[in-house]
Amino acid sequence: MGIPALSTTNPSTLGNMLLQSAAYFQASSAKFASAEGEKLQAIVAAITGGDVTFTDGTFTTLSTINSDIQLAIGALSNLENLIMQKVAAGTQIYNR
Repeated sequence: MGIPALSTTNPSTLGNMLLQSAAYFQASSAKFASAEGEKLQAIVAAITGGDVTFTDGTFTTLSTINSDIQLAIGALSNLENLIMQKVAAGTQIYNR
């Protein structure tokens, strides 16, 4: 089983499809980043509102959550680089 052949013969159609696909990825990554921000806002609100009492475990938990968010944003940054490569390829193909 190999890579399936594309049935399109018009390069501008393929370029347009790549650009649309990149736009969907961009929208998804924006929602993901927003969710990570909302997670952090909820934690800060809980702390500032007094809903969370500080213990030794609280700081460890906050540090872990912060590290998880940093990893997620780092992965998102890598995805954004791939999206930009896809946009460049789609634009190049579309403009032929």
